[in-house]
Amino acid sequence: MKWRQFCCALSLATACACAQASTFSISPIRAELGGPRQTAVLTLTNADETPVVVQVSVVQWSQSDGADQLDDTREMLATPPVLQIPGMSEQIIRVALRREPEAARELAYRVIFQEVPQAAAPDFTGLRVALRLSIPIFVAPSKLKATADVSWAAHWLPDGDLEVAASNHGNGHMQVIDFDLDLPGGATPLRGNTSKYILPGNRMVWTLKAPADASKTGPLKVHGRSDQGDFAADVATSGL
Repeated sequence: MKWRQFCCALSLATACACAQASTFSISPIRAELGGPRQTAVLTLTNADETPVVVQVSVVQWSQSDGADQLDDTREMLATPPVLQIPGMSEQIIRVALRREPEAARELAYRVIFQEVPQAAAPDFTGLRVALRLSIPIFVAPSKLKATADVSWAAHWLPDGDLEVAASNHGNGHMQVIDFDLDLPGGATPLRGNTSKYILPGNRMVWTLKAPADASKTGPLKVHGRSDQGDFAADVATSGL
């Protein structure tokens, strides 16, 4: 092993040995409200032997230029806002909608669970890491069914990479879990592994590394998995 590689490995090992973090999980990892269902019950599980204090908040979730935006809101309430979970135990959180759903468009929120750091033991000299998790809450429209309508486009960049965009023209979200992009000429498909939500009226982008000899002309097709099921579509192309 080279000296630089050895130093990097040693640094990582030291960081792992000195870091300490609580372990709690949330179930379910997503909630959907609508119709008569205006509340959701979430379970927090502390898998550690020591108690953990968690602060709970709800934010409105939107997207702009391919980036998530979280804003304070009073439209949804989470109780209790702060709780202590004993070691190896569970606690219940209730989330309730405080407004009427939109008539024709899905609403999106996120519930954020933030660990409140506690005083470390006197003999602890490492780094404490506060855990922060969030889950989506979707509220179905009152008059229409929430449905995603996603179109795909690709743009060849000057450096040869391929920018792949998915635009949602529907009134409900879609979570793209992963996908393969078929290139012209039978080349090995490009793989998009990063899972992303696409909210109604928004667009998300993946930048994929294409092989140097990939053909820049010819049709592209995408097929993959989503929370709405498997999908396949033609991809409009532009660029080089």
